Amino acid sequence: MKEPGQGPAEPRRPAPAQSSFGGLCPACRHARPVTSAKGSTFLLCGLAAVDPAFPRYPPQPVRTCAGHEPGPLR
Repeated sequence: MKEPGQGPAEPRRPAPAQSSFGGLCPACRHARPVTSAKGSTFLLCGLAAVDPAFPRYPPQPVRTCAGHEPGPLR
């Protein structure tokens, strides 16, 4: 933040979606970011489409997951 009289402060820029999540999902090949109409970003678990044991949008941060496979966030 700037001192008074030095002009307007620079606006904050939102962090990239993948950096706002902790845990395993951002580093899992099954995760895909989905942005809502309101601008919120969630991680969709691709395993939920084939196995009902996995939630579609797991609460973050996920610390343990039987389906985690390292890979880039899509």
